Amino acid sequence: MTNLNVFTPSKRFSSRILGLLLTSLLSAGTFAGNDEIVFSASGDSAWRLYLGSSSNWMVPVSGPLTTSYKSKVVTVSKIDNVAEADAIQAAWKGGLGQVYWQEDNTRDLRSFSEQGGALSMVIRIDKRPKKSVDLKMDCGYPCAGSLDMKKLFKSVPEDQWFRVSFKLSCFEEAGANLGNIVSPMVVSTTGSFKMSISEVRLTTNAPEESMVACN
Repeated sequence: MTNLNVFTPSKRFSSRILGLLLTSLLSAGTFAGNDEIVFSASGDSAWRLYLGSSSNWMVPVSGPLTTSYKSKVVTVSKIDNVAEADAIQAAWKGGLGQVYWQEDNTRDLRSFSEQGGALSMVIRIDKRPKKSVDLKMDCGYPCAGSLDMKKLFKSVPEDQWFRVSFKLSCFEEAGANLGNIVSPMVVSTTGSFKMSISEVRLTTNAPEESMVACN
């Protein structure tokens, strides 16, 4: 698991957090046309949203509310951001649960990574995590590249949307096989936590202010 280098010194961290919070406003319309949407309000994506727990790791998310099988470990609900039901909110109540996007075929993201590709998302922390939160790229169990998000998610203000981006090379360094990506974004934790997501994309033009270093 890779720890994110965004927390020292304090002045640098404060300016980085401010940059993250401002980026989703400052970066509108700056993305390249060949970038791929994983999740957005338009719903125009090949990737499908799932949630899972130990009872069933692959529950399709559908309708206004979806709950993990035979448990309430994790739930996903549709919420409003800019428009009606244009975002999701994921809530964990304890016990291992995950939320992720997946499609039928694996992807080879190596050339995309060589072009400086990144995973970029617009998120909001609604309830800070009690335990570690993993942001992963899944390349087929047990293969994965996992970044520890606990410090970042506990440090940003609650209830504020911001964009955050990570080079695909971060996930590769953490163990992901970018030539065989099953899921480009998995969020998992064993503790209570709540976050909202309004956009996820694979991009070669992520705003510099949104980038978080992986080492």
